[in-house]
Amino acid sequence: MISDELRERDCTVINALGDADVDIVKTAVEASCLHTTTLIGEDTDLLVLLLYYAQGDTMALYFKSDRTKPDGSFKVYDINRLKDILEHDLCSQLLFIHAMTGCDTTFRIFGVCKNCAFQKLVKGNPVLQSCANPFAIPNQTTHIIEDLVCQVMSFLFGGKHADSLVTMRYNIFSKKVVSSFSFVTPERLPPTESAAKLHFRRVYYQIMVWMGMEEDMDAINWGGSYWIIGSSHLCQE
Repeated sequence: MISDELRERDCTVINALGDADVDIVKTAVEASCLHTTTLIGEDTDLLVLLLYYAQGDTMALYFKSDRTKPDGSFKVYDINRLKDILEHDLCSQLLFIHAMTGCDTTFRIFGVCKNCAFQKLVKGNPVLQSCANPFAIPNQTTHIIEDLVCQVMSFLFGGKHADSLVTMRYNIFSKKVVSSFSFVTPERLPPTESAAKLHFRRVYYQIMVWMGMEEDMDAINWGGSYWIIGSSHLCQE
């Protein structure tokens, strides 16, 4: 095994059983307690997780891009300084924004810009902040998570606060039909209510994985009517 060969050469090796990004970040943060540490990568998941897990009172902790610009320079983020600027609550809320707008393990919602959502959160948008906070609380019910769907979608797609997704889809479709010179494709509309609810369930689960709190989740409760217990595994109805 490659791991054994590396260990024989005095390399520290960690075999990830689940999400490797969490193990990578936790290892980097632990190392920063002893000495200056630089995590090299290009994955946004790593940057978001570093901001969440960074303790602030350690040695210097950096995140360095593994991509070199044409002039030979590269991006380097001072994680401890960034966390001091953003503060812990905002760093926790970033988990929601990142997972909701699409990461390595969740889908991206067509037409929703990650950078735009991030900028609105940083500027203190009360809708995004109030909706993001429940996603960082363990053992939430599916009803609480699903109740936030319309609030977030109406904000992202410019609907009214009380609009349902059905109403938003109809209004946006009507406007596009009037102004468009070609066929209005379905992906240019907000997601259906059932699709959005399932997406938000997946977002919550991913955040719990990042926080290391997914083991206490009830798969049947979170699957609702979509999953049943088979002979030895979950089956989709």
